Amino acid sequence: MLRLSLALGGAFGAMVWVALVLWVFRDAQRRTNNPLAIILSTVLVAATFVIGWTIYLLLRPQQTLSETYRQGVQERADLLAASEGDLCPRCHTRILPDYRVCPHCGLDVKQPCDFCKRPVRPTWNLCPYCGHAVHLVLPERER
Repeated sequence: MLRLSLALGGAFGAMVWVALVLWVFRDAQRRTNNPLAIILSTVLVAATFVIGWTIYLLLRPQQTLSETYRQGVQERADLLAASEGDLCPRCHTRILPDYRVCPHCGLDVKQPCDFCKRPVRPTWNLCPYCGHAVHLVLPERER
């Protein structure tokens, strides 16, 4: 009876050990592209069992590769949304595309079109809204 209990306990321990090694291998593949890190973490758990698994849990990357990718895509989308406006050349405050004057420092960043009166950037030759040529009033030079 004792031998049977030891055999069953040993078989169960071996199954847990194999399952843990396979879990660490697959988890490491989801968290890194570095094959050396995957192999070393798997060997560590295979050689030291629960101690290696504990070390692996402490040192593994927090996010999987897919979570990191999703976070990067979200950050790029947020940056794109935040950069829809222009920056004021004087104070570098973000200004919306239809602003004529910087709300922070008061700089005229756009002049109105002569025909449709919509804001036109100083670098534009034509008004994008009505197509008329832009005649911007240039500021006088300081003497």
